[in-house]
Amino acid sequence: MLPVQRYLINNEENRGRIYRYNLQKRVFRANSDPFSLPDRRFQELFRLNKDLVAYLFNILLPHMENQQRRTRVPREVRILIAVRFLATGNYQRGVGEEWILSTSQQVVSRCISEVSNLIVIHLGPICIQFPLQNIQKMDIKREESLSSEKGGFPGIVGCIDCTHISILSPALEEHNYVNRKGFHSKNVQIICSYNLKILNINARFPGSTNDAYIWRSSQIKQFLQNEYNRGERNTWLIGDSGYPLEPWLMTPFDNNPPPNTPEGRYNQSHKITRSIIERCNGRLKGIFRYLSGERKLRYSPQKVGVIVNACAVLHNICIDAGLEFDEDLNQNDDNEDPDNNIQAHIQNPDLNQGRQVRQQIVQIYFTNV
Repeated sequence: MLPVQRYLINNEENRGRIYRYNLQKRVFRANSDPFSLPDRRFQELFRLNKDLVAYLFNILLPHMENQQRRTRVPREVRILIAVRFLATGNYQRGVGEEWILSTSQQVVSRCISEVSNLIVIHLGPICIQFPLQNIQKMDIKREESLSSEKGGFPGIVGCIDCTHISILSPALEEHNYVNRKGFHSKNVQIICSYNLKILNINARFPGSTNDAYIWRSSQIKQFLQNEYNRGERNTWLIGDSGYPLEPWLMTPFDNNPPPNTPEGRYNQSHKITRSIIERCNGRLKGIFRYLSGERKLRYSPQKVGVIVNACAVLHNICIDAGLEFDEDLNQNDDNEDPDNNIQAHIQNPDLNQGRQVRQQIVQIYFTNV
C-alpha cells in the first residue's frame, strides 16, 4: 500500500472516530439536565442557585446568538459552561469533559468569552453601582453606623483596596505585568460596602501599577473630589496607607499612635472596618476559583479584565440573594504594600485638607470616648 493511500485511510478513520466522539458528547449533553441535581449539589457546581441561573437565562438569552444548527450548543448550556468554569477554576478541557456539559475545549473558550461579555454589558450597570445620589449614600452610612457601635469607622460609604489576579506572561509589554512579588498579574481596584457588596471595580491596570496611581486615575476619585468642591463634607472612603490621605479618602496615622489616645482609637477603628475589603476580595476569589491564583489565567490581559468584571457581577448577585456557602470564603486578602506608602503621598495637593478632615473626625468620634 502506498504511503498516500495509508494516510488517506488513517485520516478517514480519525475523522470517523472524532465524529462518533462528538456525537456521543451531544447525546450525553442532550440527556443531562443540571436542574435535576439536588439544590445543594447544583450550587456547589455553579456557585449560583437554580433561581439565580434562571435569572441569568432571562437576562442573557435574548442577547445570545440562536443559530439553529444541529451541532450548536444550546444557549442555556453555554451560560452554564461559562459559570461552571468561573466557579471551578479548572482547565477548559476539564470543564468540557464533565458529563453534565459534554463539549470541547474550543467551545468552552467561546462560551467564556461570549457569556462574560454579556454579563458585563447587560448586568454590570445593574449590579455594580457606586452610590451617586445622597439618598443612596445615606442608606449605606446608616448601615455603617450600626457597625461603628462595634468599633467600626463612622460615616463611610465604602472601603477601597487592590488585589492581584495572577496571569500568564503576556506577549506585549510583559515587564509591566510583573508585580512587587515577582509574578505576572493584573492589579484590580475594588471598592465595597459594609455587606461585602462591590460598589466599583477597575481591572484595567497591569500588576506593576501602584495602588495610588490606579486611584488617581479612577472616576470615583474624580467624582468624590467634585462632590467635595461642591460642598459635600461628610462622604469618604477608607483605605490603607498605600493610598493618599485626601478629604474624601481617610487613611490611618503612620506613626503608630498609642492605643488609648484619640489617634490610636481612630487607627483601631479604621483597621477593624478596613478588614471588610480584605474579606470581600477573599470571598470573591473563594466563590469564583478562577480568580484564586491556583492556576495562572491563560488569556490576554484585556480578556482577563472582562472575566474579572463578570465575576464581580456574579459575586454581587450572590450577595443580594443572601447565598450561603459551606466553605469559609471570608478569608482576608491582605494586599497592603509598604512600598506604596512613599508613592501615596507624592504630588498630593489635597494632603493638608485631608489632614484637617481626619483631625475633625478624631475630635468628633474618638476623643473623650
